[in-house]
Order: sequence, then C-alpha cells, then structure tokens
Amino acid sequence: MVKSGATDVSADAFLRQIRDFKVIPESSLNKALTSAPPGASAKALATHLLHSGLLTRFQGARLLQGQGPSLRLGQYLLIEELGRGGMGRVFRAEHSAMGRIVALKILSADLVNSPRAKEFFLREVRAASRLHHPNIVTAFDANEVNGVHFLVMELVQGPNLEKLVRERGPLPAPVACEYIRQVAAGLEHAFEQGMVHRDIKPSNLLIKGEPEPSKPGLIKISDFGLARLAPIRAENAGSNHGTILVEENTIIGTPDYLAPEQAKSLHQADIRSDIYSLGCTLFFLLTGRVPYPGTKGLEKIIKHSTDPVPAPSTLVPGIPPEVDQLVVRMMAKDPADRPQTPREAAESITLAMGSGQAESVLIALATPIIESDPFSAFQQTLNDAVITPFHDKTPSKPPKAISRTREGNLSNTQAVFFAIVSVVLIAAIMVAALRFFIG
Repeated sequence: MVKSGATDVSADAFLRQIRDFKVIPESSLNKALTSAPPGASAKALATHLLHSGLLTRFQGARLLQGQGPSLRLGQYLLIEELGRGGMGRVFRAEHSAMGRIVALKILSADLVNSPRAKEFFLREVRAASRLHHPNIVTAFDANEVNGVHFLVMELVQGPNLEKLVRERGPLPAPVACEYIRQVAAGLEHAFEQGMVHRDIKPSNLLIKGEPEPSKPGLIKISDFGLARLAPIRAENAGSNHGTILVEENTIIGTPDYLAPEQAKSLHQADIRSDIYSLGCTLFFLLTGRVPYPGTKGLEKIIKHSTDPVPAPSTLVPGIPPEVDQLVVRMMAKDPADRPQTPREAAESITLAMGSGQAESVLIALATPIIESDPFSAFQQTLNDAVITPFHDKTPSKPPKAISRTREGNLSNTQAVFFAIVSVVLIAAIMVAALRFFIG
C-alpha cells in the first residue's frame, strides 16, 4: 500500500496528474485501469498501479499529495529517492525521450541562491563534464527548471566503499589496495585536466555492481566539481567577494579524511591533499575505522596535524609491512613527503603489493580501457606512466623525501619494460637480417 499525507486528492485528480506529467505511458495506464476495482479511490488506484509495476511508492506518495509537478524536471521523470546529504537529494530518474536511467542530484537551495553561486555552480559542472574516465562518474547534464538546479549523472548501481566496509568489515589488503589504485587512476585523469577533488572519502567512491568478497569491483569517483560548491552560504554568496571570502573562511572536506594543509587554508590544498585523503581511505578499508577517531570535528582536525600516523597492522594483524609504509607515506604531514601525483601513488601501491603485479601491468601495454574490466583503467594509467613522458604538473613545492623512494621503485618496472623492448627489437633485427640473406 502507498502511504500518503493528509492532503490526499480525488481519484480523478490523481489520474489527471499521471497524464499531465506523463508519469505512466497512456497505453499502459489504460490497460491497467481495466483491471482496477470499480469506483476505486486514489489510494486504491495508487496501490493497484504499484502492484502492476507502473508506479513506485515514492511517485504514488507524491501524486496522492497533489505533488505531481515535483516528479517532472524538464525531460526527466523522478522515479525514486536514492539518498540525501548536505548538497542535496539524489533521485533515480528517466529521460523521457531517450529512456536513459540516470542519477539526478537536486542541489540544496542554499547552494545556488544567488547569481554568483549559480555562476560558480555552472563553472564547476562544466569542468566536471571534461572528465571521461572509467573510474569517474560521468556527468551528463546540468540544468535549471523553475528555480530548481540539478545535475544529471551516470547511475552507479552498487554500494559505496563506506557501506561495503560497514557491512562486511575490513577488506583484505589486496582488495583494498586495488580499490585505491583505481581511485588513483581516476584522480590522475582529473589532475591532467587541472582538477582537484578535495573531498575524497569512502562514501564518495561507488562500486559498480555487487562486489564479490575477495574480488574488487569497478570503482567510480563521485561528486567531482561539487566539492568546491559545498561551502557557499546564503549570507555570503551574494557579496562582491562571495565565493572567495567563503572559501577562505570555510573548511572544505570531511574531518576524518582531511589533509592538515587543507584544514588550514583551501588555497594550500592541491593534488597531494587528495592523496592524503586517499591514504586515510586506504586506512579505513584495511581496518574498518578512521585513522583518528573522535567526537568533534575540530578534535579530529588537530589530530591529523599533530598525531603520528597509526600503522594499520596495529589494528589488524597480518597486513604486509609494505602496505603499512605506504599508508604512512600517503598520510605524511608534509605534502612534500607524500607521493606527488596520483600516478606515483598508483605505482607505489603496485610495488607495495609485489613485483609480480608490476610486471603484469607491463605485459598489458596494448590492453585498451574497457569499463567492464575493473583492472583495465588502472593498468592503462600505469602503462602511460611507463611509456609516456609525464607532464610537468607537479605542485610548485619541490618534493624532499620522495626522490630516493621513487627512483628505487621505478627502477624495477623500467628494468622489466626495457627487457621486453630489447627482446622485441632483437627479434625484429633477426627477422630483417634473415629476409635480407634469403631474398
């Protein structure tokens, strides 16, 4: 039975809303009504259509309260609510013309309540639309209808990493590291586009499909382009310096995963801040808890700046020491002591899990990125790192503690790569020589 409020409409008004807002195709509605009880009330009709699979509980409740217009945003029909948070509510929706099922995020009014805020929102969304990577949720569209601003995104049907760990407990080290490698691959792509996420955490990392206990699924990073929108407030958004002033006085991010420099100033946050958050996320996946528990956000922020990084193996025995060292390095207090790019972080993860995995990446040099393969995006990213000169986008502050480690790490992979290339070249020369003498 569909629950409703005190403002239930008549049966005629109920059906009129369905037709006016094209909630159910006319032919399907007429067919279903032939088997409906004679003289049925609006509630009875809603229940009948629910059992026929033509209406969801969410839609039925809205229609019974006379809120049919709220089910339609332009070409998009809202099907059901998927969740809500500080930036708005997320719905499963369908594009009426294309039949595409999407995730539609309706932004909170206080985030887009001024021309300045709207401009900022559109700029961020346009930036996010440039991201095309298997490990990043695709943004399809952004629009405004009757004052309602919304973002249309790829629908990822699966749990996020926070929910996965809460339900199943800490993940095996190889599984946790593979998830983090995929996130690093997506962050590298965004970094190449000049974007920083600023709010990497397990709940923003979605798994496509139902993951197996010992086999990682495909990870999708969500909310690119929205992290910078979060601090906009009504009292400041309309000022001449709206966005800049709010950003200077507001912490963007989640205290449990916030880099020390990001807590001090947004302007100090760069890609290495995302790497810190990624290290905190890896810690959570391995242990089932955040690195610095606490009851207050300020308390957690202080601990991120002052307390030593705890090794995951102190909480979960059996975690390889190489993984412990990786977490500590990614969560270094000084950004210069962390991996300087997501690509470097991905390389470090591969090496921490064993040389055999690094060699398998090199063997797959010619493997194209296929979204259905959870490992392919990461593999392609590392392939590029080996065979393509890296663009000089390293943050301005020079690294001081990573050069020796990185050089040592790359030497093994490069050795394997050049060995493969040498064999291929020698074989080619022998074939050419043989043809010369024969011919």
